[in-house]
Amino acid sequence: MFRVFVIAALAAVAVAQNPDADAQILSSDSSVNPDGSYAWNYETSNGIRAQEEGVGGQSAQGSASWTDRDGTPIQLTYVADENGFQPRGDHLPREGPVPAHVLKTLEFIRANPPKDDPNFNIQALEAEIARLQALK
Repeated sequence: MFRVFVIAALAAVAVAQNPDADAQILSSDSSVNPDGSYAWNYETSNGIRAQEEGVGGQSAQGSASWTDRDGTPIQLTYVADENGFQPRGDHLPREGPVPAHVLKTLEFIRANPPKDDPNFNIQALEAEIARLQALK
């Protein structure tokens, strides 16, 4: 009996309509220039829009928007460069305050830097401590 239920459930999922299945591309454009810069954008009939521009292998910035399955409009912007991928959007989780013991540990390391680690970077540690303190 359990197998029949599982098979019926899988069949129901397979038959369920995906509202995005019939989406069509309304517009699409892209360009790549000899200097390595590029740009692209598109829009679909189900309300998805995206665009990006940048220089290949160096940097990119762009945005995308769509409506989530629960009807929430989503807007995402981003930059990708030597500092990594940096997305921004109200739907993304935010970093919360750092526990006091973590800051205390980092401050201890700053006051007592390792003497046998040639890769230790005190400036990077100080910058991270300042960033985390700003989250309070």
